[in-house]
Amino acid sequence: MYTCIVCGYKDLEMESYGKEYPSCEICSCCGFQFGIDDDKGISHDLWRETWIKKDCSFWYTPDRPIAWDVEKQLKSIGIMYKKKDANKNICPVCKYDGLDEPAYNSLGYGSYDICQGCGFQFGLDDYPDKNKGIQKWRENWIRGGSSWYSTSSIKPNWNPTEQLIHLSKIKK
Repeated sequence: MYTCIVCGYKDLEMESYGKEYPSCEICSCCGFQFGIDDDKGISHDLWRETWIKKDCSFWYTPDRPIAWDVEKQLKSIGIMYKKKDANKNICPVCKYDGLDEPAYNSLGYGSYDICQGCGFQFGLDDYPDKNKGIQKWRENWIRGGSSWYSTSSIKPNWNPTEQLIHLSKIKK
């Protein structure tokens, strides 16, 4: 097994850059394809930086180790990283910190994504008044038991009590 020089994943099947040519293997962890992505002018550092900004999501989840520790993996290639340092996309309704992208863009338009925590759809459930829509959804979500919305992908160690503590810190 070989180590990915982009993210430190230790289960590559081939050496990234052999004596004669790149492997063209895609890293199961960060998704970098050696010999293809770099031929497009994408540097390892830029790919890593972008991957970290996206919260280091595992590219091919069936290969994800059970006790995967991204901080330890990156440290093995000399990259200091703390999971909390990643740019978080936080739901303004329930404060779930794992949205794939920001709920609203710089112009205030909703992303149309659905929060896995509370089920709020940005740009739809907040129409016509964003602030009232968010407040009303939050109240209904709490009254309904603060249940995790996405049954197909429950956040590990999710605790509705902790989620409500985060909500209690919201200024009214």
